[in-house]
Amino acid sequence: MPEWVVVTDLDGTLLDHHNYSWAPAQPALDRLAELGIPVVLNSSKTRSEIRELQSQLGLSGPFIAENGAILDWGDGQVEGFAEPRQHLLTVLGQLRQQGFAFEGFADWSAQQIAAKTGLSHHGALLAGDREFTEPLEWQGDESSKWAFEQALAGHQLQAQQGGRFFTVMGQYSKAAAFDALRRHYPGARLIALGDSPNDGPMLDAADIAVVIQSARSDQLQPKGPTIRTTAPGPSGWNQAIQDILNHRS
Repeated sequence: MPEWVVVTDLDGTLLDHHNYSWAPAQPALDRLAELGIPVVLNSSKTRSEIRELQSQLGLSGPFIAENGAILDWGDGQVEGFAEPRQHLLTVLGQLRQQGFAFEGFADWSAQQIAAKTGLSHHGALLAGDREFTEPLEWQGDESSKWAFEQALAGHQLQAQQGGRFFTVMGQYSKAAAFDALRRHYPGARLIALGDSPNDGPMLDAADIAVVIQSARSDQLQPKGPTIRTTAPGPSGWNQAIQDILNHRS
C-alpha cells in the first residue's frame, strides 16, 4: 500500500486557471509516479472530462467527479453520493418561475459553454455531460442570491462557489468519498490540494492540507496541518508536493 495518496482539485490548482495547463506541475507528477503514490483527481468536472484528463496526465485508478457526487474506481465500479441531475433541474425550473435570475449549463449550447469556459468544442461537450450538478451564472443581486440559497436548502440542495461558476448540488461535499479512499488505501496519509472555498471540506478531511494561492484562498482555513503556497496553480502544486516529498519521514 502507498505511504501517501494525493487528492487534488483541478481548475486553479493542478490546472492553470486560464489555459488549463499542468506543465509546471509535471516534475512533481513524475516524482509521484516513480514513488508509486496515487493521484486522485477531485473536481467539479464531469466523469467524461476527468477520464480524458487522466489519460492525458498518464494517471489511472480512482477519481471523484462533480464536487464529490461520485467516486469512480476506474474499473467499472462506482460509489454515488447524490441524486441525479434531473432532480436539480426540476427544482431550478420551479425557482426560475418564482423570479430568481440565473442561467446554467442546461440552458447553453456546447458553443456557449466553450465561450464561457475557454474550452474547446470537444471539451465543452464533455463539460456538458453532467450527471449530478448544475453550474450556474448568477444574474441577480446579492440579496436575491441569499434568498435563492435559502430556497435551495428547502429542497435539501446547496450552491457552492467555485473558480468560475455557482454550482447547484446535493448536500454533500468534495470530502464525501474520503472514507472510501481511506478504506481502499489503509494506512496511507491523504494530502489534499485546493484553492477555492468549495475545497474546504476536502482540505479539512485530509492529513495534510495544501492551500494553493488564489484570489480566494485566504477564505480557506483548514482544521489540520496546512501548507500555503506562494505561487498559484500548477506552480504552487509542484512547489508543495516537492516540499512534502523532500521532508517526508
